[in-house]
Amino acid sequence: MKWRARLAEDPDVRLLRWGWLAWTVTALLLLWAWWRSGTLDPTSMLAWTWVAPGIALWLLWPLWRGARAYWQWARAQPIAEWHGSYFEFHGRQVRVLFDGDEIWIVAADVFDALAHTGRARDPERVRQIAGRDGLTLVPGTTRLAFTERGLAAWMERRTDRVAAEFGRWFESQVASPYRRRNALAREEAATASRAARSF
Repeated sequence: MKWRARLAEDPDVRLLRWGWLAWTVTALLLLWAWWRSGTLDPTSMLAWTWVAPGIALWLLWPLWRGARAYWQWARAQPIAEWHGSYFEFHGRQVRVLFDGDEIWIVAADVFDALAHTGRARDPERVRQIAGRDGLTLVPGTTRLAFTERGLAAWMERRTDRVAAEFGRWFESQVASPYRRRNALAREEAATASRAARSF
């Protein structure tokens, strides 16, 4: 379940569970006390001044937990689309997005990994080599990215050693493992489908 997964990520799961349990018990006690008091005479008002700090702590717990959850969500949003899709080449981050059989590689990361600057990063110049569909916006994002075919076409024109290493790295560490996982998933789905039909 989703809430259990969130609990598992917390550094102290037991504290979190006991905190919510204490909060719920306190809420029930406050409701019961409110129901029992009925009237706001001076004596009950004096009692409420003693209870006020407890009420403040009771209100702070969900506010703190909610603010913490929102902060984590807000920090994760800019990279949510790339979650689990970060790779590393020679100490440089390379973002890769997988969508079915499509592989998208963020162009800025490729240029940084190959230390390209200035006109070498110009999208129009790169498109003349990679093709119009070889360098385009990733669907649903504002990121300019290479398709697998576009990257291969663009890399063919690179003659330096780092580019050759990048090409080998991409094929062995990114593209080939992804294709193998896809083929395995399709094979497992076909096996499950055949098994379901045989019953």
